Amino acid sequence: MKKNITINLFGALYAIDEDACELLNRYQKNMRRYFSRKEGGEEIAEDIERRVAELFAELKASGVEAITMEHVQDIIARIGNPEEVDGEEAVETPGGGAGTEKEKIRKKLFRDPDDKLLGGVASGLACYLGADSLWIRLLWILLTWLSGGVVIVVYLALWLIVPEAGTPEDRLRMQGRAVNMKNLRDEIVNGAQKMGRYATAPETKRTAKGCLNGLFEIFAVLLKGCLALVGCGFLLLCAVALVGVVVALCVCYMAYLDGSFVSEITGESFVYDFIAGRIDRGIYWFVLASFLFWLSLTLYTGIHLMMRAAGRVQPMTAQKRTVLAVLWLVAAIACVSSLFSGGMSYEHYRQECRAREDSMRMQRQLDYLESEGWRVVRHEHCYNYVNSGEYYTGDHVTRYIDTWSRDPNMAYELERTVRVAPGTYRLEAAARTDGHGCVLFAATREGRRQADVPVCGNTGGGIWQEARRKRKEGGIMPGLWRNIAGANAGKGYGWSRVAVEGIVVGADSVVRYGVSNARGKRWDGTWFSATDFDLEKMAAK
Repeated sequence: MKKNITINLFGALYAIDEDACELLNRYQKNMRRYFSRKEGGEEIAEDIERRVAELFAELKASGVEAITMEHVQDIIARIGNPEEVDGEEAVETPGGGAGTEKEKIRKKLFRDPDDKLLGGVASGLACYLGADSLWIRLLWILLTWLSGGVVIVVYLALWLIVPEAGTPEDRLRMQGRAVNMKNLRDEIVNGAQKMGRYATAPETKRTAKGCLNGLFEIFAVLLKGCLALVGCGFLLLCAVALVGVVVALCVCYMAYLDGSFVSEITGESFVYDFIAGRIDRGIYWFVLASFLFWLSLTLYTGIHLMMRAAGRVQPMTAQKRTVLAVLWLVAAIACVSSLFSGGMSYEHYRQECRAREDSMRMQRQLDYLESEGWRVVRHEHCYNYVNSGEYYTGDHVTRYIDTWSRDPNMAYELERTVRVAPGTYRLEAAARTDGHGCVLFAATREGRRQADVPVCGNTGGGIWQEARRKRKEGGIMPGLWRNIAGANAGKGYGWSRVAVEGIVVGADSVVRYGVSNARGKRWDGTWFSATDFDLEKMAAK
């Protein structure tokens, strides 16, 4: 059963069913749109409406109580030739028949709403290229598989940018047909006939498509569900990100009012450096602004699409879609490029900070060496002067001489000058290394003597082996030896005792001793350490 409504045409009331009324309204609206581009078009459109009213009156006089879809279709077909309505003269066609002057027709790409499974992109391309939509869909699936899903992004972009053929004029342009009175009338009537068939027998549309298109429909439903879930999740993520950015801005503002707040929460971080003005903030404000703009556009477009799918809003115009797509792309490019530039700027700032910190750390190490009476003779192509953390007892606080580098030209030499009584002396120290060429040395006017540091790397070592031997012998081990045996989870740190014997000191009483990797064999390691130097006078024999 169809619902009838009453309409007023030029002072007369007519009963008409809803479908017929919708067709009539669409027809009149398209006629007015078509004739609005012509001089006197309003009068022509009004004359058409008067003609429709006259035909309605004839139907009413013949006993028709309610005007149906078939009556409206018949009236549209009886309106007359476009030349008669439009005032154009007929011209002879090459075939000898009468027709309108040939127009220059160009196809336009639209999304086809009558043959769509997802967004109508494939069917629109098929109409534009003059191909079967089935083969275009198969091609999309093949390209999606070959590209690993990248083509889906292209499809979504076309879905967003390409307008839908929502009016008879758009459908005519999509098919490459002239937009004139006759074609508009035929398109409206054909569209109404399709609607009538699908309304009375919905299975017609399904069976007409064939079995393979039925499989496409199932695939399209599943894909729509997946896209809907992904889209909703993405929009939720964007909303959370937008709220997070706003909250972060509020926190930054609070931190700006009270700098200690961020210092206590984040310490020496990017946020703290940003607020403290230690870095150039202009590029980061631009990153934030472009990101917020991109988020806003994404949320607006996504919410509009959801409301459009629910039938709450009208579809966007082609111009609006194009502007939104361009703005979205510009915002994304601006955000990514400025973020990359900001990242490089911050990395440069961090490198400067690290360089300053390294310089200050090295100066503190030099100050420590100077306070212990050491003089740096050479320090080339290497890092550190002293270190802590792997003392042979397992103590991570005690400092020791240490350096490292992967450069084979590394050279580090330290010496300490002391005055002692004339006689014969013995120099002993704890040292370790991972390469040959590191020596413990002592020099006087009478000569220079040195001893090689054993190569044990970062485990074992003579001191550790001695502690292990004492533990095996049993008895009570002093705390020192127990700590040495258990250092580095019981593996030791590679320290060994190194001794230089027979150091003869003459009347000048001056001894220079130290450690070096530039006075022995050719250096082939990457690091060495030394500590606990002890210069002891030997008893006279």
